[in-house]
Parts: sequence; structure tokens; C-alpha cells
Amino acid sequence: MSGDDETETGALLAQLRVKPSAAARERAFMHLEQEFLAQQAARPRRHFARGAIAAGLVLALFAGWAWRNLPATPTVVARVEAVDGAVESRDGFVFGGARSLDVGGTVVTGADLDVGPGAGVLLRISPDLSVRLAENTHARFRASDELELGAGQAFVDATPGARAPLRVITPSGEVTHLGTQYQVRAGDHEVEVAVREGRAQLRTANLTTVTEAGHWLLHRDSAAPLTGDLAADDVRFQWIARLPARFKLEGATLSAFLDWFRRETGLTPVYSDGIDAGRFAQVQLKGSIEDLEPFEALSYVLATADLAWHREGAKVVIEKRQAGNG
Repeated sequence: MSGDDETETGALLAQLRVKPSAAARERAFMHLEQEFLAQQAARPRRHFARGAIAAGLVLALFAGWAWRNLPATPTVVARVEAVDGAVESRDGFVFGGARSLDVGGTVVTGADLDVGPGAGVLLRISPDLSVRLAENTHARFRASDELELGAGQAFVDATPGARAPLRVITPSGEVTHLGTQYQVRAGDHEVEVAVREGRAQLRTANLTTVTEAGHWLLHRDSAAPLTGDLAADDVRFQWIARLPARFKLEGATLSAFLDWFRRETGLTPVYSDGIDAGRFAQVQLKGSIEDLEPFEALSYVLATADLAWHREGAKVVIEKRQAGNG
């Protein structure tokens, strides 16, 4: 390329390298500034997004921890067979609350049971085992064979000869039985066992004692145990009459009904002279005794067979109905 050509080319390139005007430079600067501000504005959103993700992870971890530490799925341990007054169950879940117990309802493991003043409840654990809780009682089933009695009274009814184990755990000792009817009362620093039928064992930190039918045992934390005789109709058992175990009267025999009456009251039915006990024992009954207490039911049932009754100590004497008999 000649010198003239190079000079001409350089001049042409110089013309192509035109400097931008002041207005063009201002527009370019504003564009860059807008991009910078947009990037800065985007950073907090990204931080927020990261924070939301972190919060979500924390919640997920907490939910996993809470799920692992929740109690196992509760097991139904008893059904409500009879209830009188206000009885509440608190199931113990994170979002759970108190609910009133009604006939036909259920009780689950871990539920706190609170029996209000003047109230009571009969809980059926199995065909061969029931527990009645008196007023002002606080209790909890740890399992179907383990009742924690924090305060108040519990009456246990187990069919003789049947396998129906139960431990009643109080702050002062633990009670177990061998096919029996007995009552446990948990008080301040004391526990009392009253046995109507069979035997019950009380185990404390210092001793193990077996109580026979017709006796009561009182153990206080700092004193020697006390014991005494127990009548079949002892006042300790009067409250359970308001919570009778269910009995299907229709089609049952008079003999079966009287067996039910005996277990409910502790009293022994006997026939007076002149009554054919064998014939009356097989009488087929009709009707219903639902909502009747044992003595009310006895009067109703005997009246249908033209019979009546009267008390003689621990016996209920069944006799022919006469004018004025109750």
C-alpha cells in the first residue's frame, strides 16, 4: 500500500471513530444507573426468599420433632357404661381439650379423667372387668391393665376366676387383685383398700400386705397400717348404687338377676319359708331395668312374680307379696 493510500485510510478511520455527544453520554449513564438500582432492589428479595426457605426448613424440622415426640396413637381401654353428672376426659394431645363423657363413649390411654362433685362413672374395660370412679376423683389409664389414681375413689369389679388383671397405682402404694370386688381410696399421703369379695394386695415402699374379703386396710406414709372389719353394706360402697352395671332383663332368669343384685349390693338374697326357690329361680323375666338402682330394680322384678322383699342385716329376704309389702 502506498503512502497516499495509508494517509487516506487513516483519515477514513478517524472519521469513523466519532466521539459521542454530551446528550448521548448522559443517556448511557442513566441507563447504567437504572440497571444498578434494579440489581440492588433485587437483592433484598433474594434475601427474603432465602429467609422464607430457612423459616420453612425450621418449621419442617419442628414439625418432625413434634411428630416424633407426640405420644403413640392412643388405644381405647374402656367404654362408658354408666355416668352420673359431669365427668371430663382430657386426651392429652397438642390441640386436644376437655370433653364430657357420655354413655357409649370411650376412654383412651393417657387421658386425664376428672369426676366432678356429686358425679360418678362406670367404665367397662372387658366383660370381666369394670372400674367405677366416685366424685372428686382424678385418674388416668396408663394401659388397659394399669390405672393411675391420683386422688379419689375407684371401685373395681372383676369376675371371680376370670383373667382380668389390673394395677391401681396411687401416690402412696400399688394395689392388685385376684378376682375380686374392692375399693381403693387415694388421699393425702395415704391409701385405703376395702375388699368386699376375694383378696387384694397393697404394695408400698416399705411393705406388702394382702387384705381378705370383709376387711379394710389403711396405710399412711409415716405410720403403721391400720385394719378392721368390713360389713357387706358398709357405707364406703353406698355411692356405687348410682352407677349399676348393665343387666339385660328381657329373657333373663330370676336367678341370674339375683346374682347381679348380689354383686351390685354385696347383700345375699334368700327365699323365705314356703317359697319354691327352684321354681321361682327359673322364672323368665321381661321388661327393662335401665336407669334403675339395684333396690328399685329388685322391687320392680319381684313385683312381676308377685313377690316382695325385706332386709335382715346383710340378707334380702324374698317372700310372697302381701298387701302393704314393698
